[in-house]
Order: sequence, then structure tokens, then C-alpha cells
Amino acid sequence: MSDIEVRGGAGGIAVALDDLALAASRLRSLAGDVLDLAATLTALGVHPALAPTAVLAPGETLAVEGEILRLAGPSGLLGEAASLRTLAETVDLATDLYRAGEAGARHLVERVDRATGLALGLAVPTVVLPALTTVVLGAAVLRSPPLSPSGTAGFLGHVIGLARAAPRHVGGTVDEALFEHPWLLERAAAGAEGAVVGLGLGLPPGGIYLAWASRQGGVAYPPTTQEGAVAVINAAGGGHFFDESAFDVVTTPRPVDTTGWRRPGSLADLVGEDAAVSGQGAVRVSGVPLTDGRYVWVVDIPGTQTFTPVPGSNPFDQTSNQLLEAGERTLTMTAVTRALSDAKRRAGRGVSGRDDPVMTLGHSQGGITAAALSADSLFRARHPGISHVTTTGAPIGGIAVPRGVRVLSVEHRQDLVPALDGRRNPAHGDWVTVSRALPEPAGAEGRASGAHASELYVGTAETIDRSAADDPSLRAWREGAGPFLGGAGGEVDPSRPVVVVDYDVRRVPRGG
Repeated sequence: MSDIEVRGGAGGIAVALDDLALAASRLRSLAGDVLDLAATLTALGVHPALAPTAVLAPGETLAVEGEILRLAGPSGLLGEAASLRTLAETVDLATDLYRAGEAGARHLVERVDRATGLALGLAVPTVVLPALTTVVLGAAVLRSPPLSPSGTAGFLGHVIGLARAAPRHVGGTVDEALFEHPWLLERAAAGAEGAVVGLGLGLPPGGIYLAWASRQGGVAYPPTTQEGAVAVINAAGGGHFFDESAFDVVTTPRPVDTTGWRRPGSLADLVGEDAAVSGQGAVRVSGVPLTDGRYVWVVDIPGTQTFTPVPGSNPFDQTSNQLLEAGERTLTMTAVTRALSDAKRRAGRGVSGRDDPVMTLGHSQGGITAAALSADSLFRARHPGISHVTTTGAPIGGIAVPRGVRVLSVEHRQDLVPALDGRRNPAHGDWVTVSRALPEPAGAEGRASGAHASELYVGTAETIDRSAADDPSLRAWREGAGPFLGGAGGEVDPSRPVVVVDYDVRRVPRGG
């Protein structure tokens, strides 16, 4: 396990702190029991029934009473009760101090991120763009003397050519730098609210427009959170970009022939592009009947398929990405909710299947959607059996996944995408994050954008499968996911059919 790091889950610090808090509670209870015993012994030592004995054998009676009081007193049970109580309070205090220190450090980092974002936002219109313009114009002047009509035409041609080439060259350099220092993007994204404010201050007309568009869209400006910053950007689209409010969604089922179908038995089976659970460009819902009468359902959600900011017929696009990062409900979430309901009906699990265990999973945008569904009230109302979320390369640290839903997040340290929300994933007992440092020159010759490739995540999943037995958090996740992976509690009922359906999803004009 030298190249992967596991945070959270059964072996995480949060669980250890929970265990310490539980131990403190039990120590406090034990101290109370010991104190009660001390009181009982003290009462026994002065009980009236001993009076006749004191008359008949005063010496022996005094000795017994003295021994009882010694056992019950400060050097005996009373002292032990005090020591247990002190130990309980010390453990509680240490736990609280650790948690407070962690919260304080997180608050400090957030303030630094916000200030850094503000500086970056101010720098773009006041420093970066003027500097790039100067470089482009200077290079064009050196290449073409603009003193004649032909020279002027050549000068303009060089300006246009250099302006077109600049993003590619700069982007490549930035891509390589982020592969070496992936934390840069995480910190920049974490200060997104500061960056939006900085842009508005550095370019006042832009700031006025952002404030107006936010007011029109019912969004707070200036933003105070990362989600708020994304919401401001969405509002700036003015109904033309990052806005699907004028659309609806249609799901078209395509039942899959299950002859030779093989249920997943490992994490690599779940995340592989050619895995049995993967519909690739479609939402695939797979249902396996169990001997206890239930079905288990795996819902595989595709990632981003187009990066156009204008909402089109394919909803797995940049518009959905933006809305998900702003914490809004997307049409892709509606489509997945409907698809799972339809698949359950095909298996005869309409109302009776409400509590069937459900795992949502996906890569990139598919992972964001999978996590968002677990926290979505509409999805949970129809499918309260949601119990597992599995993601690769997905920024989901800011999603309030309910406790009790077990999350496994797989991330590459050089991957840009998981850092886009600027937050580390929670590390409590229900959430396991596995990060892997890709060996160079993995990731498209050392570029951060290449580290996001889904095929690289399949290799990472295979590494995790091999390491699961050696890590308590991974081992507990694997045991909990047993019904989905053919483990304990996942015995198949051969008398009922396996149901696998791919759902093509289209965004269509509302009322069209």
C-alpha cells in the first residue's frame, strides 16, 4: 500500500475520537457505579444491625467497621471513583481540544484561501491580462514592422496568431505545473468566492454586472462560500449559459440482454468502463435478486460528455457540472431517479422495492451526481434504501451526504477535478477516501489533465482491491458492500431474473 493513502472509515481518526468519547462516557458511568458501591459499603459500616455485635464484641466490630470504611473511603472505592471520573473528564477534554484545534485550523485555512482568491481575482484584470497583451503586441512588433500597409497586415496577422496560440502554450505549462503541485488548484478553488469578488473590484463594470445578474437570479452577492461563487457565475449566464430552467428531461430505456452477464465482484469491476455495471454514455441500472427476497441495485452514472456552456440535448455537460457545484438539483438527477424507479417496476419491485439497497456510482460528473442523489430529498423519498456511494475523480467534499450512507472516494493526487470544490472530503466513519500518487510519467506525460483518465482509475481500483485486506477502513467498506459484490448477505436467488437496463437521457425544451 505504499502508493495509496486511506483517510476516514473504520480505521480513521474520527472513529478513534468517537471511540474515545464513548470510552469517556463509559468511564463516567463506571465512576458512578463505584461511587454507589462506596456509599453502600459506608452505610453497611454504620448500620444499626451491627449495634448488638458492638456490645458483644466491640474490638472486632470496630475492626470490621474500620476496614469497611477504609475500603469505601478516599484510599478505596471513593478514591477510585474520583480517579475514574477525572480520567473520563481528561479523555473528553483531549477529544474536544483535538476537534477544536482541527476546526480552528480549518477556519484559518479558509480565511487564507479567501484572501488568496481575492488577490488572484484582482490580478487577472489588473496584471495578468495587461501583461499578456503587452507580450503578444511586443512579439508581433518584433516579427512585423508596422510601417507599411503590408507590414500592418502582417502585424495584425501575428497578433491574431499569437493570441490564438497563447492559451494553448500557457495552458500546457499550467497543466504540467499542476501535475507537480496539485494543491495549487485546490487552494485556488477553495478561495473561489474571493476570486469572484476580486474580479468585480479589478474590473468595476464586470462587478456591477455580476451584482445585477445575481440580484436578478436571487443569488447573494458578494458570495461568501464556494457554492455561492459558482451560483454567481451561473447567474451571470443570464439564462443563456449554465441554466436549464427552460428544459425538461426524457429517459429512454434499452433493456440489456443478461445472457452471460457477470455481477461485479470487486471495486475494479464497479469502475471499469467495460464493466457489467457500466452503460458508458447511458445511465445503467443493474438489479440482482437476493435469497432474502430483496434486490440490490447498482446505478452507474456517466461523466461529462460535452463541455459546452450552452445547455443542449445532452445533459451530461458543463451546465450540469456548474449546477451541481452550486448545490442545485439537475435534470440528470431527475433522470436517474426516474430510471431507478422504472427498473424496479420491471423487476416487480414497485412499492415493495422502496427499501432495496442501492449503490450510486460514477466517474467525474457521474460521481458528483451519485453523491448529490444520496443527499437529495426527492431521490431518498422514492429510494430510501440508498446505502452506498462510490466515486472516482469527483469533487464531492462539499456535498452533505447523510450519515449512514457509506462513501468510497478514489482520487489521484495529480488529478485536477477532485480539487475543483476546494475541499477535502470528510473523514468520519462512513466516508473513506483513497488517494494515489500516480507514478511519472503517468497522466499523459506528466500533465494533470491526463491524471483524470478513467482507465487510470481502473488501475488504482485494482491496487485498492489488492490492499483491502491490509487496511481496516477498506476491509470494513468491502464487508459493508458485500450484498453488491457477492459477499456476505449477497447470495443470488436464481429463481428471479437479473434486471439490467440502459437509459438514454436527453434534455428537451419544456413543453416542447
